[in-house]
Amino acid sequence: MDWYEEAKKIYKIEDEKVERMAKVQVSEGGRIELPKPGESLLVYITRNPVKVEADKLKERGIDVALFAKCRKVLVRNGSVEIDTVEYDLPMSKTMVMSCVASLKRAGSDMNLEGKVFLIVARDWKTAPEEYKKDKGVVKTYAMVYKPDLTESVKVGVVKAEDIDYEL
Repeated sequence: MDWYEEAKKIYKIEDEKVERMAKVQVSEGGRIELPKPGESLLVYITRNPVKVEADKLKERGIDVALFAKCRKVLVRNGSVEIDTVEYDLPMSKTMVMSCVASLKRAGSDMNLEGKVFLIVARDWKTAPEEYKKDKGVVKTYAMVYKPDLTESVKVGVVKAEDIDYEL
C-alpha cells in the first residue's frame, strides 16, 4: 500500500473532495488577513482581480466576488522586500473604487500587476442598519496605490526615511 492509500484510511479522505480541491487555484498562503482599523498592510499585486463564484462564498451570502493575488511587502532595515508567499486578496467595492481613484490620481494605467498598494481599514460609522445587523460595527477598506514603493521594488532598495505612508 502506498502512502496516500494509507493516509486516506487514517484521515478518511474522499477522492472526490481532493479532485474538487485540485480544480481550484488557491494561493499557498490562502486568503490574506486584512488589517484592523488603525492598522495597515502593504501588498504587491501578482495577478489582476478575477471573478470568483464558490459555494463557500454563497454560504456567506456572497454570490460573486473579486480576488487578486498578492504578496506582502515588508520594509526592513531601510529596504523594501517582497515576501515569497502568495495570498488571495478579496476586493470589496470600496477597495476597488479607492484603488482605481488612486491609480487615476497617479496617472497610472489600470493594470494592478507589479504595483504596490497600501490597504487600511476604517470603521464605517454611518453604515446602513442592514449592514450592521449581523456584524455590529462595519469595517471598510481603502486600497491606495504607492508609486514610490512600486518603483523601489523595481529598483531594489529604498531608504525607509524616503518612504511616504500618507494617504
